[in-house]
Amino acid sequence: MHTYEPPQVGLSSPDSQLSTRVALLDAAERLFSQNGIEGTSVREIIKAAGANLGAINYHFGTKDRLALEVFARRIEPVNRERVARLDALEAAVGPEKLKLEQILDALIRPVMESEGHDLKTCEDLMRLISRSFQESNPEVKRFVEEQFAEVVRRFDAAILRVVPSLSPGDLFWRMSFLHGALHHGLQTWLRFDQVPYAVLNPAATKPDREGLIQSLIAFTAAGMSASPARPS
Repeated sequence: MHTYEPPQVGLSSPDSQLSTRVALLDAAERLFSQNGIEGTSVREIIKAAGANLGAINYHFGTKDRLALEVFARRIEPVNRERVARLDALEAAVGPEKLKLEQILDALIRPVMESEGHDLKTCEDLMRLISRSFQESNPEVKRFVEEQFAEVVRRFDAAILRVVPSLSPGDLFWRMSFLHGALHHGLQTWLRFDQVPYAVLNPAATKPDREGLIQSLIAFTAAGMSASPARPS
């Protein structure tokens, strides 16, 4: 997997420079996730970060390089953790003996537990991942494809081994549904008290984080192992 290397500014970074750099990343992440890269101006990022006009050029060179680092700092650690968990499972019991639920746990849990259980970060991460697949910027598009290439290859292969009745074409759509459930489920969980369906359903209760993870695994495992749909 390609690892993005941020540009060096050529000077030791005192606390104030590090603080400015983090503020720019945080501001750009929030704005990019809402408006996309092309829809966000340098001035908007500078204003949101409370930085001076030359800060992006000094720390990152260009807005596009800033965008790469925004995506890299969130996506790289999660995908590394996903692959590491799958590696550990396969080493422990062998690829052929894995259960579907174990594979899905390795895929889902790193997102839900990203950045030390910070709920806001989880939400930002899911929004950012969704936005990353919509970007037309060729450099960002290429970077995102590289970031997910190993995850797609390894997890697709693992799932197809344990669900041999599933075709690669069906798996593509079921993985799409999985990510939709993960994103929407997390959004619903974070805003449970504001969700109309939850308000209208008195039987609905908010699980803890582990309960949500297990519910997602059970739901997606049932979907993955269901008989393939046949045209009518």
